[in-house]
Amino acid sequence: MDNERRRASPMTPDERRAAIAAAVMPLVAERGVDVTSRELAEAAGVAEGTLFRAFGDKAALVGAAAVEGLSRAGRPEETLAELTGIDPTLPLERRLELVIEMGRQRTAEVMRWISVLRRMAPPPGGPPGAVVVPGPPPGPSGPPVVPGAAADQHERLHSYRRMFMDQRARQHEATVEGITAVLTPDLHRLRVPVEVAVSLIESAIAGAHARVDHLQPGVPADVLADALVNGLAGPGKMPGPAGPDPATSGSAVPGAPAFGSPPPSPEGNCF
Repeated sequence: MDNERRRASPMTPDERRAAIAAAVMPLVAERGVDVTSRELAEAAGVAEGTLFRAFGDKAALVGAAAVEGLSRAGRPEETLAELTGIDPTLPLERRLELVIEMGRQRTAEVMRWISVLRRMAPPPGGPPGAVVVPGPPPGPSGPPVVPGAAADQHERLHSYRRMFMDQRARQHEATVEGITAVLTPDLHRLRVPVEVAVSLIESAIAGAHARVDHLQPGVPADVLADALVNGLAGPGKMPGPAGPDPATSGSAVPGAPAFGSPPPSPEGNCF
């Protein structure tokens, strides 16, 4: 019956492009721009000619898959659902550990797709039309994804930038709302405003991806969560050149973490 229904209602060109892009996403995530047309066709279960008729060329398909992957990696609704789904009865340290782990996973996924798109850009000084910008994300309402003229590609770039800036803003709102919900059972314990605590947590997540030298291993999520909750210095810290006297440091609670001013929220927030 299903086969008969499919034959009676064949996929539209847009639906076929969406299905192909979704099918090759895992392969593009693994191989990036180095993937071959044959590999893409095998992953999609179609002939290479079908790929070219649907997308124009390999770069357009790779770009479409990367754009869709980037969009899926930063869905505000999923972010909010994951954060508000954390058990509020868990200790605060454990709840923040889960927040950090979730944030790192999403950020790594976003960075993977951004890396693919960046590698598609033309080299410095290259001709304006050298980059092949994928068409709109695959979907029932999207027009054909084919390479366009330089002017069309330029407009597509701006369109994508607007789309992702809007998504990032909504993602940040979801992140703030979700982390606030995670902190709510312990609001009475916070010695900083909740918005400061949220900013510190966001910065801790982003900091795991800010280093480019990779000379030091990343701090485990549980260790980072413990430091956020309990501070870097224990209650037995003795006064001296390496640490101020807690009694005169202005701390509201003896032995409480002496967090400084909050850093600005990371521009590339991708929780």
